[in-house]
Amino acid sequence: MTAGGVTIDRILRVLLATIAFVSLLPLSALSPQVSPPTPVEVAVRLQSSGDLPVAGALVALVDAHDSVVAEGLSTETGRRMLRAPPGTYRVRARRIGFLPFISSPVVLPHEGELLLVVETPHVVLESIVVSSRSQCKRSDPGPGALGLVWDEIDKALRASQLTTKDLSGFGQALSYRKEVGPNGVVRSSDTTFFQIRGARPFAAIDPVALATDGYVLGNESEGWRYFAPDEVVLLSEPFAATHCFRLVRERERPGEIGVAFEPVPKRSVAEIVGVLWVDERTAELREIVFRFVNAGIFSRFDAGGFTRFTRVPSGAWLVSEWRLRVPLLTMRRSPYVGREFSAIGYAENGGGILANKPQVQKIADSLHKRR
Repeated sequence: MTAGGVTIDRILRVLLATIAFVSLLPLSALSPQVSPPTPVEVAVRLQSSGDLPVAGALVALVDAHDSVVAEGLSTETGRRMLRAPPGTYRVRARRIGFLPFISSPVVLPHEGELLLVVETPHVVLESIVVSSRSQCKRSDPGPGALGLVWDEIDKALRASQLTTKDLSGFGQALSYRKEVGPNGVVRSSDTTFFQIRGARPFAAIDPVALATDGYVLGNESEGWRYFAPDEVVLLSEPFAATHCFRLVRERERPGEIGVAFEPVPKRSVAEIVGVLWVDERTAELREIVFRFVNAGIFSRFDAGGFTRFTRVPSGAWLVSEWRLRVPLLTMRRSPYVGREFSAIGYAENGGGILANKPQVQKIADSLHKRR
């Protein structure tokens, strides 16, 4: 039988082939694509019970699984704009020196400003008893003393990390390199001031690469490349998994408590040991000091560095100054011991984000002083 010159059998075969092809397609190809919900904004304002704005707090929207969906720092006026898909969240506020605040559920979209009165107890660090116990793999410090101090460090590092992602008002930074002789006299110095245009003017390499390859690469013949930890590294899981931690106090640093870190036992790549120092009264992170270990001849000399933090009135946290100091080595051959290395000076690399003009001048002047 034919229909307009085309056999009915041929029409049936085409129809069956089409049905078979469609049945093989994935369901996603047959059903309409659903676009993800458009994020909405919510204006959060934090204030104390005395009607004072809460500045510099880590303000986050957390979902039903306590996962952070959006986070930022509150401004001098206690405000922060957050974006998230429509849904039900709680607002978490973490401020240095205080226990966390968690709001009641909030449904987005939310009309108008969301005002939250934040009032939580102070964190007390002065009474912490320091023991010699060391905890490796700090992935979960727990509710003890180490966990309490580390939580304050975590807040500062996270705040500094968020500040460098939103550097409005902090338009300038500096970097420098100088060489000093063994007597501390500056031989050469090169300082560069520049406008901050990207998100992070200073950053270490990937934490996974540091955990795998180490913090010092090279040898006596080819020279060395060396790396310092930044906020991303110190907050990372690879850093936590490859180091042990314990609380310390030192007579030379009264009023401070520190979290010391060192590589886990039997770790063979070039590593760092150091201390993160916290003010006991304010719970503010003051300084990170470190030195290189497991780096062969390189670690026999005074090689290491520091990072110092400053909290400005807006509540933002800045790396006010950082320095990495490594030896300039020379080699001579001895008939008794073979190759001998000695330091003929030190090379210093450093920099910082500048919050004001006096800070610019202070740091610039310090570069030319005798160390």
